[in-house]
Amino acid sequence: GWLYLIRCNRFGLQFSRKRYFVLDHHLLRSFKSVPNSDDQDPVRSAIMDSCIRVMDNGRESINRKVFFIFTLYNTSNHNDRLKLGASRPEEAARWIQCFHEASLKGAPEDIGCSKRKWQSYSLSGSSSRNHQNSIDWTLSSSDVIAPSPWTIFGCQNGLRLFKEAKDRDSGGKKRDDHPAIMAVGVVDGTSEAIFQTLMALGPSRSE
Repeated sequence: GWLYLIRCNRFGLQFSRKRYFVLDHHLLRSFKSVPNSDDQDPVRSAIMDSCIRVMDNGRESINRKVFFIFTLYNTSNHNDRLKLGASRPEEAARWIQCFHEASLKGAPEDIGCSKRKWQSYSLSGSSSRNHQNSIDWTLSSSDVIAPSPWTIFGCQNGLRLFKEAKDRDSGGKKRDDHPAIMAVGVVDGTSEAIFQTLMALGPSRSE
């Protein structure tokens, strides 16, 4: 069924990506759309073995959308984790139960967590099952926005100010357009209160 993959961007802000997940015995696969057949290659895949645990994180609001969050993690490598969200609490509960049962059953030829290479939960960069260079799904994916050369140039009123470096064209010349500027900060307040405050500024909010 459909779940949301929860990630953080380079500034620590969370965002979500909707993906279709299939859990078949010990194999977890994800697709960008509903697969047409059982043979379709997934975007990412992982093995659910006895080293995998699932943790219920409760309700969380991300970009004004409410999710019911749970996290899969590897007991031998706590950096190897996957944060997922469901639209309804009953969906989250069903997935949590399924993941828990899959980890209890373990994967075929499971020889114990202490002797494995811990690629069971790291999700490979390709769909090939024989790919040996595992990559953490939460940190690297084909649909993550490409990095931009942002440079911090100041800090004012608690805001960190960033400037994007100008791109060069194919001839090596800089473009004439002005670089983008971005301010990042933390505001203590609800999203609704912040939105209303900004709207109350009227035309001056563009400043």
